[in-house]
Amino acid sequence: MQELIMPKLKREESQRPQLNKVDKGIQWIELNRGCKRGCAFCYADPNYKVFDVPEITNNKVMIIGEGFLYDPKIKEKIIELGQKKVNGKVVYYGLNQGIDFRLLDKQIAELLCKNRFGILNSKYNWQKGMKFAWDGGSNHEQLTKETIDLLISVGYKRNQIQVFVLTLWKIPYEVCLYKLRKLRGWKVKIDDCTWNTNKETAYKKAIYDQWDYPYWKAHEYYYFRAISRKRNQLVIFNGHDPELKTGGLRKNDYTLQK
Repeated sequence: MQELIMPKLKREESQRPQLNKVDKGIQWIELNRGCKRGCAFCYADPNYKVFDVPEITNNKVMIIGEGFLYDPKIKEKIIELGQKKVNGKVVYYGLNQGIDFRLLDKQIAELLCKNRFGILNSKYNWQKGMKFAWDGGSNHEQLTKETIDLLISVGYKRNQIQVFVLTLWKIPYEVCLYKLRKLRGWKVKIDDCTWNTNKETAYKKAIYDQWDYPYWKAHEYYYFRAISRKRNQLVIFNGHDPELKTGGLRKNDYTLQK
């Protein structure tokens, strides 16, 4: 793997007020901002700061922030949030950026599960799962597997656990394929997140011959996007393909596998 180089620009936004708004039928809040990790590929604000728990006004709350578990009072905040009720009903929480598996232990995992911290999906339905990132190479393989086992042991559903795998960065395509195969074997979902762009933009550039990302080739991303989608369907439907009998890809998804 090539040496990772710190990007020239980081997103510094320490002066922006704490996020607390209702949009798309759910409440969006910040409990912290930024991250102490300083990963080479990440544009998170390096000026890590924490916030008090805001007023909770909705039964579904999305929490944003890369450094959720760095907060020294995070256990107390998890318990406090878990005790909240709105209109007499409990509140369900989603962690938009997930958790750092290097900071997770059994006590925190139990608190998260007990207090309804999980995933709010693209339709903002709550799922009893958890997100975390496998950003490195094979050196994090064992910790990834141990984190999956830990989350399942405290009550999370295996097929609702979602692991971020970073694409389009200096982590080679072949390494990401290896991760995908391991995650499929462990029967958890993959989120093939993209570096310095979003999935839709990268997908369109791959299709329309506008590719300008330096570390991956267009056909590599196109194929990885397609097979990640199919592998997730196989996880959700317990190994059954809900679409076509094409071995896991739509017919058009074979065109860029050269």
